[in-house]
Amino acid sequence: MEYHIDDLPDELLEYILNLIPPYRCLKECMVVCKRWSLAVKRVMEHKQSYFHRSVAFGSLEWNTIISEPGPPTVISERFSHSACTYENSMYVFGGCTKTCTTFNDLWMLDLDTRKWDRPLARGNYPSPKACASMVYYNHTFILFGGWSHPSAYPPYQRRRLFDELHVYCLKTNRWSVIDTLDGPPPTSAHSASIHGNLMVIFGGISNDYNSSNDIWCLNVDHYYWYKPVVSDLKPPSRYGHSQIHLTDKHILIFGGCTGPSAVMNDVWLLTMEDPIWTWTRVNMLGANWAPTKIWCHQVCKVGNYVVVLSDNKESTKQGEVVPKEVNRSQLLPPPRRRQAVEEKIDKDENVNGRHGKLMGRRIHVRSASPNGSIYSGAQPLELKSFAPIAVPDIEEKRRQANRVRQLESLRRMQERIQNQRTQQRLVRKKSDKLGIFVLDITRILDQSSATWIFHSQNKCSGPEGRILYSLVLGKSELIVFGGIRKVITTIQGETDEDISEVYNDVHFIKPPRYIF
Repeated sequence: MEYHIDDLPDELLEYILNLIPPYRCLKECMVVCKRWSLAVKRVMEHKQSYFHRSVAFGSLEWNTIISEPGPPTVISERFSHSACTYENSMYVFGGCTKTCTTFNDLWMLDLDTRKWDRPLARGNYPSPKACASMVYYNHTFILFGGWSHPSAYPPYQRRRLFDELHVYCLKTNRWSVIDTLDGPPPTSAHSASIHGNLMVIFGGISNDYNSSNDIWCLNVDHYYWYKPVVSDLKPPSRYGHSQIHLTDKHILIFGGCTGPSAVMNDVWLLTMEDPIWTWTRVNMLGANWAPTKIWCHQVCKVGNYVVVLSDNKESTKQGEVVPKEVNRSQLLPPPRRRQAVEEKIDKDENVNGRHGKLMGRRIHVRSASPNGSIYSGAQPLELKSFAPIAVPDIEEKRRQANRVRQLESLRRMQERIQNQRTQQRLVRKKSDKLGIFVLDITRILDQSSATWIFHSQNKCSGPEGRILYSLVLGKSELIVFGGIRKVITTIQGETDEDISEVYNDVHFIKPPRYIF
C-alpha cells in the first residue's frame, strides 16, 4: 500500500516542517497547499514563542557552522565591523584586521544555506573604516561615522574619524553618499537605532579623541540633523556601548567605557518626549547573575528580555595565568656538566691592561778556563734581561670558555620562558569562553528596574572569549560573527607579548531541540 505525505497527521507534518530553517525554504512550503500554509504559520509562531521562552528560562545553546569541503567563498577575519539582518540574510560591512587595516566591503550571509556571498555594489562606496553604525530603514542600510588607522607614510599621522553618511539600497544594490549640514562631528564607537523616521545616535569618540554623551537625531526621510533638548541628568560620556530600541519613545543604553581602564556596567533609559528628553538610571537587580563587563560586548533584545554576551565568570581573567601542574623535567633539558678548564698560574701580570713588572731571566756566562769559570770558585752570574716575552693563550681560552657557558645559560633560559608561554596559551585557550547573560526588562518602564536571571547553559562550552564582534537577531536565533581575542601574557611581572587572534567564524544561539 502506498502512502503520501498528505496522509500524515498534522503533528507529524509540523514536526517535519520544524526541522527546516525558518527562512526562505520554510516560506516556500506555504505555496504547496492550504494545509501546508496553515501548518507553516503554526510552526513559525511556535518557533518564535519557544525561542522567547527559552530566553526567559535561560536555556539557550551554542551552534557553530561546520565548513564544508571545497574552496567556498569566505569573508576575511575582522572585528569592529557593522552588521544588520534583512529578510533571509545578514549583511556585514567594513571592520578591521589585526594589523589595523580597515575594509569598505559588503558581505551577505544566506541564513538558509549558511554560505557567504559578496554583492558587488555600485555607486559611491564609503571609506574603509571600522566602529561605524549601520541600521536598517525602509529597504536601506544607513551607515554613519567610523574611524581608520593612519597610513605608514608620512609618519606620525593621527587616526582618522569620519562624519560620512552613506545609504545602501537593498533593491538596487547601490551606495549613495548624503551631504548634510550642521551635523555631528566626526564620530566613532557610538551607537544608533531607528525610532519612527528618526535615527538616534548617542556617545562615541569625537575629533578631540574624547568620549561624548551627546544625542543627535537624523530625519531619515529628508536627511537633516538636529540636537534635542535633554535633561540635566545625563549618563557619563562613553564609547563602545550598546543601544537597543525599546519603544518608539524609549532607548536603552548598556555599558561602555569612559576612558582607559574605566569600564561601565550601568544601564540608562532615555524617554524621548517633547519638549525635554529625560534620562533615568535603571536599578539593576540580581548582581550574582550579571556579566563581568559589557564594554565592547554587544547586546540584543528578544521580547521582554535582553541577551548579553560577555566573559564567563568561571573563565580566566585577562592577564591572569591559570596554575597548572607541569612536570618540569619534560619542559627543560637536563643540566649539562661544565667542562673543567685547566687553570695555570699566570706569572705575567702585565696582561690585558693589568699593571705589573717584568721578570728577569737568568743568564749563565761561560768561563774561558778549563774549569769552566773565569774565576776559580765563581758562581753563575744572574742578570736582568728586558727582552720581550711571548704571552701565553691561556687567558683567551678562559674567555672563550666563559662565553660558551653564558650562551648555554641563555639558551636554557629561553627554552624555559618559551615553555612557560606555551603552557599559558594552552590553559587560557581551554578556559576562556563566552557566556550568555539574560536581563529581564519587563518592569523597566513603570519601575525603572531590571533583573539579571540565571542562565543554565553558562557552564557549557561556547566559542572562545572575544570582544568587538557583532550580535544580531535572526528568526528564532541569535547570530554571532567575528571579533578579536586580545590577551597580554605576563611572566614574572613583565609583559611577555600581546597574543591577538581575529575571527571570521559564525555562531548561532538557539533554543534546545524541541520534540512535539
